[in-house]
Amino acid sequence: MEEVFRSHIKGKTFSPGSFWKKKNLKFLNSIFNPKNMTSLVTRGWKIVRNEGIKKFLKKGLSYSLTCSKMTCKRLKHGYYLKNWTEKRKNRELLEKARKEANIKKKNPLVSVCIATYNRGRILVERTLPSVLNQTYQNFEIIIVGDHCTDETERLLKDFDDERIKFYNLPKRGDYPENPYDRWLVAGVVPRNKCLELCSGDWIAPLDDDDEFTEDHIETLLNFAINGDYEMVYGVVEMEVEPGKWIHVGSYPPECGKICHLSVLYHSSLKFFKYDINSWKYGEPADWNLWRRMKEAGVRIGFINRVVGKHYLERTRLGV
Repeated sequence: MEEVFRSHIKGKTFSPGSFWKKKNLKFLNSIFNPKNMTSLVTRGWKIVRNEGIKKFLKKGLSYSLTCSKMTCKRLKHGYYLKNWTEKRKNRELLEKARKEANIKKKNPLVSVCIATYNRGRILVERTLPSVLNQTYQNFEIIIVGDHCTDETERLLKDFDDERIKFYNLPKRGDYPENPYDRWLVAGVVPRNKCLELCSGDWIAPLDDDDEFTEDHIETLLNFAINGDYEMVYGVVEMEVEPGKWIHVGSYPPECGKICHLSVLYHSSLKFFKYDINSWKYGEPADWNLWRRMKEAGVRIGFINRVVGKHYLERTRLGV
């Protein structure tokens, strides 16, 4: 039965009418996969042994309800059909972009893209210095304000560096009202504006309160060029509580295991935009972007090396 499911999923013919059927087959295939079944049984047995059968049943019910709610939410917003059609389109665009891309170009220009909103002090005291002190110096810094109303623009003018370019949106992005949903897509509008304004051969995203290691660009750029990758990422030190840090970053890329600032990708992939609607699917906008790149077939490489710091987020609270 397992092999039958797999042969259906890997079939080359695909139509909207068979889309839902194949999604169900893929789900069933994951259940019948021996590795997944072993993992589920092992975790279930540990819960029963350590916490009792009641706890096991309660957690199982909670997990089922969570999955059911997310599936219903995604069905409501047309996630699965959109994902299928977009995947086909992105694969075609990727093939076209590859014909003109020059991954091996020497001394390429790197665009560091920063979206910001009223964090002028942190931006100029922490984030910008980490870019300006890079061991690789052929870069531009594109900063787009999400309609900043603080002193950000004035503070940036104090930097006597032509590589720093600031553009403040005349209107703030239209984000959902729910704090968590807003956090999922905060900064998407200025991030897409950054992609529109940047002119580099490679793109290095950075949040306005985080920082690069001093060899961030050099490390990721050399790794990408030598490995012929279109997108690369590394490990990030993440602050999960005040003063408590953990390492985040592993392969293959998965939600929660790849940080926004850890990525460097080729500018030929600029046709991939951040999706303002990713909150409807329960996905952070950055992970939604990396997932679509992965599913389109982008060549992705991971280097097990710390390339930056991700500080405890204020935007998780919707600020």
